[in-house]
Amino acid sequence: MIVAALSTGELLLFATVLCVVLFAIGIPIYLVFGFWGLVYHATSASFPISNIATEHYAVLQTFPFTAIPLFILVGDLIYESGIAEDVVEFTRETIGWWPGSTGNTAIGTASIFSAITGSNAATTASVGNALYPQMEDEGYEDTYAAGTIAAGGVLGAIIPPSILLIIYGVAFGVSIVELFKAGIAPGIGMLIVLVGINTYYSKRNSYGSQTSRGIDPLEAVKAAWNAKIGIGTIVILLGGIFAGIFTPTESAAVAVIYILALSVGTGRITSFEQIVRASFSSLLLLGVIIPMVVTSVLIQQSMSNLGLQTLIANAVIGLQHPYLILFAILAIIWIAGTVMDATPNLLLTAPMLAPAAAEIGWGPIVWGMIFMMGDSVGFITPPYGLNLYIISGIAEIDYIRVARAVVPYLLGLVGVWIGYAVIHLYV
Repeated sequence: MIVAALSTGELLLFATVLCVVLFAIGIPIYLVFGFWGLVYHATSASFPISNIATEHYAVLQTFPFTAIPLFILVGDLIYESGIAEDVVEFTRETIGWWPGSTGNTAIGTASIFSAITGSNAATTASVGNALYPQMEDEGYEDTYAAGTIAAGGVLGAIIPPSILLIIYGVAFGVSIVELFKAGIAPGIGMLIVLVGINTYYSKRNSYGSQTSRGIDPLEAVKAAWNAKIGIGTIVILLGGIFAGIFTPTESAAVAVIYILALSVGTGRITSFEQIVRASFSSLLLLGVIIPMVVTSVLIQQSMSNLGLQTLIANAVIGLQHPYLILFAILAIIWIAGTVMDATPNLLLTAPMLAPAAAEIGWGPIVWGMIFMMGDSVGFITPPYGLNLYIISGIAEIDYIRVARAVVPYLLGLVGVWIGYAVIHLYV
């Protein structure tokens, strides 16, 4: 009776407050979004209830979205076939001989896994399982080791091919290939900063090996040969896309066939059960991503119809000075990324701030990279910090302790992000 007596505006306000409470107590965000979207459609003359079904269908019919399950499957097959161990050894031979040894190996491995899986969560979990115990054995403080791995996992959102970049490209009609190309420079910049920070702290605290033995070309070649399936996967994924031979979806499909053929041929995969396990894991993750995408699109449409996106964009543009607009944009991205998962943040916040980004000269490709760099920083920023949760679970360390240890890396990545944004005020 009370709900029936409320006006449309009051009902939406009540639903918004209720959604905030539901989110705060841990209800999955796509259910929270879905509930709010259902209430809005039920009370709006502009969007009938049938729009929910038609919009879900329209989003899922977008061809480039088929790349997402394939990229996830690539990562799961890499893990299931044991190729990850060879990638770790290859990274150790090429970058792990610097002071900080295994810490740099973890960061370098994260960059390679990023180029294979396209996922920060998968990268953090894979590198954490492979290298955290060894970092502990080599004298790294447990929280520092966990923080290093969590920070390396950030690269999964930036270094191509990135699942989040695919979602951005599909949602906003931007070339995925151009986004992948644009992700190379900031991805390398973030990698260099992370390695530099780890090298400094490792030398200061005597973590790992402190003597630079230099690279052994023969051992590096042997490690590269042993990691040929993983390296070949990167060549297929990125080489095929950048050379214009494959679309992202086609390159992912070819990579799946390539991994399966060589893994079965070399005895790394010996049973059909392993393939089923990898496929099932991919379906589970896909079942998390797709509902978030479609419900976020519904929320985006609803907010646009209410005029909230225009209101927020105009408020930021009203600051007038380019640097004030820039730092307002970055602050909003970072704050949103600390409390919201990357996908809904991307689909909700990016379109709201896009007019302000255009006002200071950022085109859709540059804006996509700036947004994704900020979104990825949220992976290691409390209170959400997905990578922090993943590694704290693997290492069995309190979340807050890991969050404190990751601060130097967080500041370094924020520095790269701000630098990239400022440079593109003039480029």
